[in-house]
Amino acid sequence: MADETITNAIPETKTEPETKPETKPAEESNRDESAELAKLRAEMAKQKQALDKATKEAGDYKKMLRAKQTEEEIAAEEKKAQEEAMAKELAELRKRFAVAETSKKVMSFVGDEETANNMAEYLYGAEDVDAAIAAFQKAWTAKEKALRLEFGKIPAPGVGSSDGVSITREQLDAMRFPDRIQFMKEHREEYEKLMGR
Repeated sequence: MADETITNAIPETKTEPETKPETKPAEESNRDESAELAKLRAEMAKQKQALDKATKEAGDYKKMLRAKQTEEEIAAEEKKAQEEAMAKELAELRKRFAVAETSKKVMSFVGDEETANNMAEYLYGAEDVDAAIAAFQKAWTAKEKALRLEFGKIPAPGVGSSDGVSITREQLDAMRFPDRIQFMKEHREEYEKLMGR
C-alpha cells in the first residue's frame, strides 16, 4: 500500500521523441541565398533610381533659381567670388613679403641664403619674429665667438718662423715620438727654440 501511494504521488511524464532540426539540401539553401541576393540588388537599384531622380530635381531647381535671379544678383555673386580670390592672393603676397623681410634679417648673421629662407619660412606666423631672430643671432654670435677664441690660439701657417713652420710647445709635446723626431730633423732651429736651448 505504501508502494501504491508513492507511485500515485509521482505524476506520469510522457517522453516525446526528440525532433531533429530539419536540414535543407545544399541546392535548396543556395536557391534561398540567390533569391535574397536578387531582392537586395532590386532594392539597391530602386534606391539608386530614387537618388538619381533627386539629384536631377536638385539640378533642375538650381537652374530655375539661376534663371530667376536678376542680373544684379548674378553680378553680386561674381563680385563676391572675385573678392575672395583677391583676398586669397593678398594673403599670399603678404606672406611672401613677411618671409622675405625675415629672410633678410636672418641673412645678416647666417650668411647662407638657403638657410635664411628656410628659417624665415619656419618663423612665418610666429608671435614675435623679431625676438626669435634676436635670440638666434645672440646664440649664433656666442658660438662664433667661442670658435674664434678656440681656433685663434692656433697660429696661421708660416707665422713666427723663417722656414714657414710654427707650432707651440703644447703641440710639440702632444706629438707622437716618430713625428717629433721627424720635426726635429726638418726644423732644427724651431725645435731648439721650443725646447729652450
